[in-house]
Amino acid sequence: MSSTPACPSCRQPMAVRQLATHTGVATELDICFACQGLWFDPQESARLSPAAVLELFELLHQHRDDAHGPLHAALACPHCRRTLTKSFDVVRSGRYVTYRCPQRHGRFAGFSSFMVEKGFVRQLTKPEIEDLARRVDAIYC
Repeated sequence: MSSTPACPSCRQPMAVRQLATHTGVATELDICFACQGLWFDPQESARLSPAAVLELFELLHQHRDDAHGPLHAALACPHCRRTLTKSFDVVRSGRYVTYRCPQRHGRFAGFSSFMVEKGFVRQLTKPEIEDLARRVDAIYC
């Protein structure tokens, strides 16, 4: 991409970072620090090396005190500007939300979804939820 892409959610310019892949060839990942969104070109997330995932965590950690806005209801592809379609992907650690371009330019995900995708966060099992409900009266987030 020749110009700085706009975030599919907040339309702010995204930062473009070179990150290592499993093949040793760097890839350009588009990151929005304003909403902690990530744009992945096709198969880009799967190609990230473990070191690149850690580097991405560090980059987002450096911007932890930035003002972060919620995702907008209508998201647009940074390539073709078409409305992204909300969908769910499933991995061992659970189900997570992703937004796909209908023209297959890629997908947009929040950092929390990326953490589920990479197995750093998982959903509680039904027995874990039942056990937690027995032991705790209320959970305040």
